[in-house]
Amino acid sequence: MPTAVSEEQKSPPRRALKQNRGGGAAARAGRRPIPMLRARILGSAMELFGERGFDAVPVDDVAARAGVGKGSVYRQFKSKEELYAASVIEGFVQLRQQIEAALAAPAPIPARIRTIVQHTLAFFWTRRQFFILLRDPTKLPRARESRYQRERTQLSAVISGVLREGAAAGVLRADLDFDLLTEVLLGMMRGVNRYKAEHVSVEQAAEIVVTTFLNGSLARKRRD
Repeated sequence: MPTAVSEEQKSPPRRALKQNRGGGAAARAGRRPIPMLRARILGSAMELFGERGFDAVPVDDVAARAGVGKGSVYRQFKSKEELYAASVIEGFVQLRQQIEAALAAPAPIPARIRTIVQHTLAFFWTRRQFFILLRDPTKLPRARESRYQRERTQLSAVISGVLREGAAAGVLRADLDFDLLTEVLLGMMRGVNRYKAEHVSVEQAAEIVVTTFLNGSLARKRRD
């Protein structure tokens, strides 16, 4: 005589159905995640946007350099504009961190200024387009402007802090506006970076900027 089968035995519990419907853990896992995917895309975008500028870089090129599909780029960044903004902001963050690390060791004020100039010029040497944004961030989405301005302000604060230290130590003139002087130094580097001849090296450019800048800002007793 056949054994009666309950309704519960005929159909599996709902919880089990939900788990099976998604294919279990194996289905949820899907494709293996790419290690450091966002960082890879961002690094590739920084290189390409810095070399060519916003308009000359299709998202396909960013994906190709990062070694991922175009869809992966758009899953990490909603648009090309969003990717560009993230690239520029990340550039300023990295530069500031590099400068802060290099300035951690004690050094004379002229040497500290030279450190700032060398790191800044070297960072933007192959990223001319990024340096233009120090003055005119017109390509950034409006939603990113405040973050950009915040990062740029922090970078300027690092530089002006060193200049104020120099004035307090009697090395630099104390009658100068140090925020404005910071913009002068950044402007000199931007001009060199944008208009330099191909044969000029980073070291040569840094020497010219530092010498010219210090000749105008050193305290009189130090000029000899």
